[in-house]
Amino acid sequence: MFKIKQQWIAPEWEDALKQADLLNIEALTTREFDWFEEPNRRRGGWSGVTRIVLNPDAAPQDQQAVFLKIQQNHFYRAPNTFFTKQLTFEREFGVLRQLDTVTDSIPELVLFAKWRSGSDVGAILVTKALDGWYPLPDWIQGKKGLTPPDEITFQKALEAIAKGAREIHQAGWVHLCFSAKHLFVSPKGDGSFESCVIDMEKSRKHLSAKYRTRKDCSHFMRHTPGLTEAHKLIFLQAYFQTDTFSANQKRIIHKMRGGPSI
Repeated sequence: MFKIKQQWIAPEWEDALKQADLLNIEALTTREFDWFEEPNRRRGGWSGVTRIVLNPDAAPQDQQAVFLKIQQNHFYRAPNTFFTKQLTFEREFGVLRQLDTVTDSIPELVLFAKWRSGSDVGAILVTKALDGWYPLPDWIQGKKGLTPPDEITFQKALEAIAKGAREIHQAGWVHLCFSAKHLFVSPKGDGSFESCVIDMEKSRKHLSAKYRTRKDCSHFMRHTPGLTEAHKLIFLQAYFQTDTFSANQKRIIHKMRGGPSI
């Protein structure tokens, strides 16, 4: 027997979701999708991602698109939950809900549902598609038709990424995979940028502010293509909101793998 265990819908998206037939959760569990990413299958479960236009008959400029992530028996065990099994998208939903009031650098939540069918447990997580945003690695390297940024433009993007990381850390969270492949940036009208970090299912609370900073900033600097020493300094100055690092900040930076020499 199919049973919805939990459901959350962003009120401003409800009509569009209903018209796109995305509120029939049971039907979604057997629906064939054109996968944006091929499903990840492991340990008896699976997880996949697809992009869906809610109103495909509308003019291109009026279309609304979402990313739909769906999974079944795909669990994550975290030390802070005593390694109990939890659906990865259920974890991500919880993280996004808690961070929603402290930062704009996360995807906009649209829909979440968790269900049980016999011995199977599944979840669906829907967020607003990042249409018009630049995937950071592709943008830096000029891939997929994107023009690589000039130095001043890239510095402004680094400042936006640092701001998002700082806000997440100040709220007590660590992403644990804060790398270029999980980051998007978008130019604003005033020449500044905004950033968005995705795939937060591994994120967790951590009591140590130094650990949160060191872990994510180090990961970013080691896993972002083309970062120079100067870029790393700009990123860290924006993160710490200073032009001159304090002795304590220098100690933290010295412990960062891939960090700049200061």
